[in-house]
Amino acid sequence: MKKQVTIAVLAALGAGATQVASAQETSVTIYGRAHVSFEQIRKSGQETTQFLKNNTSRIGFRGEEALGSGLKAFFQIESGVALDDGSTGGSNKLAGRETFVGLKNDYGTVKAGNFYHPYDDLHGISGNYFQLFTGTSNDATLWANGSSAATGGFDERLPNAVSYESPKFGGLSAKLWYSFGPSDNGGEEQLGDDGSRMFSANVVYENGPLKAAWGHLQQRRMEAQSKNFYEDGYSNFITAGYQAGPFYFAGLVERDELKNINQSGDSRTRNYWHLLAKYTTGAHTVGAFYGKAYDWKGDAGRDDSGARMYTVGYNYALSKRTQVYALYTNLKNDDAGAYNLGGSPARVNPTSSNPALNDWTIAAEKQSGIVVGMAHNF
Repeated sequence: MKKQVTIAVLAALGAGATQVASAQETSVTIYGRAHVSFEQIRKSGQETTQFLKNNTSRIGFRGEEALGSGLKAFFQIESGVALDDGSTGGSNKLAGRETFVGLKNDYGTVKAGNFYHPYDDLHGISGNYFQLFTGTSNDATLWANGSSAATGGFDERLPNAVSYESPKFGGLSAKLWYSFGPSDNGGEEQLGDDGSRMFSANVVYENGPLKAAWGHLQQRRMEAQSKNFYEDGYSNFITAGYQAGPFYFAGLVERDELKNINQSGDSRTRNYWHLLAKYTTGAHTVGAFYGKAYDWKGDAGRDDSGARMYTVGYNYALSKRTQVYALYTNLKNDDAGAYNLGGSPARVNPTSSNPALNDWTIAAEKQSGIVVGMAHNF
């Protein structure tokens, strides 16, 4: 059924082509990123750790073919590469990252595969500038409540998805995305095959130096995925960014809701916001980011469960493709906060069938990271 629906959607877009070029124009590009950093992490009550970290290094193949009458086929196969230890877990496997096939013309773009949803696509507008360089400073520590859907996070990559993106009309565009449910052989950021469904959408406006957008994501029928931690999850945010000469300013406001917490029938909601500023002159960029997550509210809420996080950093472009950088990130949890620098909130016992144990683990109150790294794109 999944394959039939996907093929039908792709075929509908291609129906407008009245002829196929006898000599198709094709192109394939090899691309990727090699990126490592040295990091020192401090957490209150724990020993300081130092390590070399691989930061979503990858290699991929992408290409497109002109089919005639303005219709093009395209594909991308992207795999993670662990430069630090050569491991093959999670997304560090063939097609473990953004991988898809699709068709596009003047009426829009349809694609199918394993890729981030429209909610995550908006991260480039106001995401922490330095999160592109290391997971330690990733604002998804607070934004989207992390990257694990099983623990109530919304910043994940999910497979078996199809999407449609509209063309631009006066600076406006929109995208719809639906996942038929993860397969049982997924790795990092993927869930087991237990009937969950995900839907996401965005609306984007671009006009000169201004970008503004709304993003939405819902995760339904999550009981089995989350070991009865929650049933349905919803997240909405609005974001905007403005380029003023060498300065860039951006911000985001978000609201999350998790329903039927621990099979109680009760819900909890959370508000979050962040601000970003950066300044670029020549090869030099300096930037700062600040984000704040408020307490979870509602019948299943919890006092003192918020946190705040900030990052300051410097980046030097050795070339258009090679950069070195240094940054400092600081996270402070409230008394009952569960956020982890560079990670997602964890539950007390995520494998337990006892609803009383399926809530979060209070994390270290004070966490900080010093990072020096290098990234090369090819």
